[in-house]
Amino acid sequence: MARLFLEPTELLLVIGLVLLGVQANRAVSNRLPLLLPLAWLLGGLIGLRLPSPLLLAVVCTGLLAALGLLVALGLRLRQALLLPLAAGLAGLFALVAGSALAGHSGAMAALLGEAIAIAFLTTLLSQLLAPPHPCWRDIAIRVGGSWITAASLLMLGWLVRHPQ
Repeated sequence: MARLFLEPTELLLVIGLVLLGVQANRAVSNRLPLLLPLAWLLGGLIGLRLPSPLLLAVVCTGLLAALGLLVALGLRLRQALLLPLAAGLAGLFALVAGSALAGHSGAMAALLGEAIAIAFLTTLLSQLLAPPHPCWRDIAIRVGGSWITAASLLMLGWLVRHPQ
């Protein structure tokens, strides 16, 4: 479970997707606690089958910056667009995580633990940010999105400057 909190891009992804879901509406944010862990497990299981680790850090970090920008701009995406986007991003990040865990004896336990942590964090954040809410909640969510974008751009600069 701790792996989610040790990988900043994965943690920011989950937080960003929850913030985007809360901005959309209650129906979307209520579906995320089930959708994200399932997409994570599916992507991670596929990643465990890959012969070598995927090195997509720059791509994933760029996508994370774009996600933060969507939140910061306050765009309210429709459910038909947001749920597949959330599942696709979670699956892609899990694919990379699963490929990094491939070959380790505790890979399945780590993947399951991370999915449980994602379910817990998604449920907690969705319920904490659900209506009724104070009027400053929308501003705080957009500020959170700008922080995700800023952190992602810093990580992206680091990756470009110091390639793996």
